[in-house]
Amino acid sequence: MKKNANARLALIPAAALLALLAACGGGGDDAGTPVTGVTESQAQAMSANSAVVPSETADAATTLLSTTQAVVAGGTASQTFNCAGGGTAVFTASGGSLGSLTNGQLDAGEVYSVTYTNCVGSAGAASLSGSATLTVVSAAAGAVEVTTSTSGIVVTLPQRVLTLNGTSTLSQTVVTSGASTTTTNHWTSPQIVVTSQRNARNSSFTLTGIDITRSITTTNGVISARSSSGTHTMNAVLPNGNWTVTTATNGAVSYDANGVPTQGAWTITLPNNRIGVSVVPGTLTVTVDFGADGSIDRTYTFTSAAIGAEAG
Repeated sequence: MKKNANARLALIPAAALLALLAACGGGGDDAGTPVTGVTESQAQAMSANSAVVPSETADAATTLLSTTQAVVAGGTASQTFNCAGGGTAVFTASGGSLGSLTNGQLDAGEVYSVTYTNCVGSAGAASLSGSATLTVVSAAAGAVEVTTSTSGIVVTLPQRVLTLNGTSTLSQTVVTSGASTTTTNHWTSPQIVVTSQRNARNSSFTLTGIDITRSITTTNGVISARSSSGTHTMNAVLPNGNWTVTTATNGAVSYDANGVPTQGAWTITLPNNRIGVSVVPGTLTVTVDFGADGSIDRTYTFTSAAIGAEAG
């Protein structure tokens, strides 16, 4: 009898046999997940990377702006400038009047081409290496807007090293009230290609349709709050798989000092499914809707430590 049963199983096509095993509880933690569904490991990777990588890439773009401002304020065109936190930079400037190009600040119409070598614009800031071009669209007290073009610019952040290729527009406003200063950066781009290096892990991300607002508040010089909101589409090429998602926040998402989300919610849309993510300090709850039909088919819970380790 057992021999006949084995013979019948041998006649079952492989795909059908896998489905049968899944229905019976075989196949591991993701048993029963449709072929076009989202596994637990995929849900974790999508939740982590869609939250952390774009916000840190936005931080890299703002570092490019702040470092250029510091270099222009302290340096002279075509001469090597010793950056305040270490490293060097050289810039050329065009597009403005003689007076505006030598006043040590960014003015509308000016174009700056800068080459950085491990340049740290201020104590504790990220390091920049490579070349970039910034065109000043507008500038006023407490506000500036620039377009950026980067080709292989390397930004060394506390948690990872990012390499950026592409063009973007960055609008920044700075508001000070007493001991607190809030810097708000609105970052948009048709496409930025990002390579992330963290420890021995290398990942590649293509971000398109970027529209992100990043806000950071410092109190007595120490960061007291940071948040992000907006939308983007991400194509990820990771050591453990590839996927494409579109992410939109539901209001602002708060982050801790390590760039890990601590409060808020966002929605991740895939070609066939939808993921909802909500976070409170220490925990992310992820719901998966197979087929995006409005019903929740899976719910997963991840710690902030796991999300921080997964991203990038």
